[in-house]
Amino acid sequence: MEQLCEIADKRGVQRFDLRLHTLLHELDDGDQQLELYTRDISSDGAYVCSDNPLPLDTSVELTFFLPIRKRIRSKIQTNGRVIRADEAGMAIRFESQYQILAV
Repeated sequence: MEQLCEIADKRGVQRFDLRLHTLLHELDDGDQQLELYTRDISSDGAYVCSDNPLPLDTSVELTFFLPIRKRIRSKIQTNGRVIRADEAGMAIRFESQYQILAV
């Protein structure tokens, strides 16, 4: 998983290559929480690297940790749905509501 996942860009919105520490909580199975990293992120979704991607249409809660300063971090929380999965990870489309919070 440490390898850089690569895939062709086919979306219309701008995406940013950004490796963010991410907690993913599967909403359909309340016990599963994964600690992963993003490969890229945009205003409507993110690609999360994973050796074992979740099935299509799985609902998830995501927490992205943003490094702002050495001792201060912020996080973005949102829900989303897995819309694509491959051997390197999964694409998750965000719901319209999200929060940016200080940690």
